[in-house]
Amino acid sequence: MASPVLAVLLLAAAAAAPLQQSLAVDPVGTYCASNFTSPATQASINQVLAALVPRASASYYATATAGGGGSAIWGLAQCRGDIPASDCALCISAAAKTAASTCRGQADARVWYDYCFLRYDGADFLGLPDTGYAIILINTMNASDPAAFDVAERGLMARVARDAGEPANAGLARETEKFGGGTTIYGLGWCTKDITAADCGLCVAQAVAQLPDYCRFRRGCRVLYSSCMARYETYPFFFPVTGAGDADSHADEYQKVIVHHH
Repeated sequence: MASPVLAVLLLAAAAAAPLQQSLAVDPVGTYCASNFTSPATQASINQVLAALVPRASASYYATATAGGGGSAIWGLAQCRGDIPASDCALCISAAAKTAASTCRGQADARVWYDYCFLRYDGADFLGLPDTGYAIILINTMNASDPAAFDVAERGLMARVARDAGEPANAGLARETEKFGGGTTIYGLGWCTKDITAADCGLCVAQAVAQLPDYCRFRRGCRVLYSSCMARYETYPFFFPVTGAGDADSHADEYQKVIVHHH
């Protein structure tokens, strides 16, 4: 495989702010490609977004298609399965607006928020696991006991990858691991519902395999693909919240790495 192209940027937002706050800032990440000038393609994008927002808001997941031939567009929108329904609707609406504005004139758009993901493309991507483009968010702070933390985090995320591949979990895996003096690590993996449970497990496992390359000993990390993601933190960030999260105190601790495999 060709060497990835890396671009490192500071992430000027909290790692996991409450949605009502995070909707007021930039999404976690965006990707735009495939320039076009056809009014028919823009009309197809508008139709897909108009269909995705209400459907995904109501059921946490939706796909849509519009147009034909060179102006055909396929779309997908999904919320993380553990979040409240009201937050799902807010997130999907924000993601659609971001895609429409940030990627206007481009037929391949992907938008990641903490709580949801939205994508449309001029090629049919549905059902095809996609790990070709990754956003990796790295906490710049090391754990206080790096060696013990590393062992606990690796065991935790191995369980997350395993659980993500279990059909009963519907593409959402949540695990916790305690170590040392009572510190808890929270781990999560989730996948878009267009891929199979087996492919979900493989996708999350690939994301987890990236963690030591970029985030060894770090207190938090996220690997975001277009079909799945893996994440761990030392504070609660998924529902049901079992303790008081302190996401705001982690603002400016993260770096963003873009990995694009050609």
